[in-house]
Amino acid sequence: APMKSEKYFKAALSLGMQMDHNIALAKLSLAGIAMAKRNKREATMYLADAKKADKNKLLADQIKQMKDQMGMMDKQQQVRYR
Repeated sequence: APMKSEKYFKAALSLGMQMDHNIALAKLSLAGIAMAKRNKREATMYLADAKKADKNKLLADQIKQMKDQMGMMDKQQQVRYR
């Protein structure tokens, strides 16, 4: 299911959403999908885009939460490789 939703979020963005908070939400969702696929670079890029688009800070908590989760992901990988 994440692959299908990723396709639709990307399509929605490429068609040109008007509202910044919708763009921010789509980018945040894409960041979550990238994290689920363990693609940290892509997730970081989408998170930065989401933060930029979130002009009224409506998603600030969710963005921070996802950044924290990414940090935890890094720690788990470090433990695994020891």
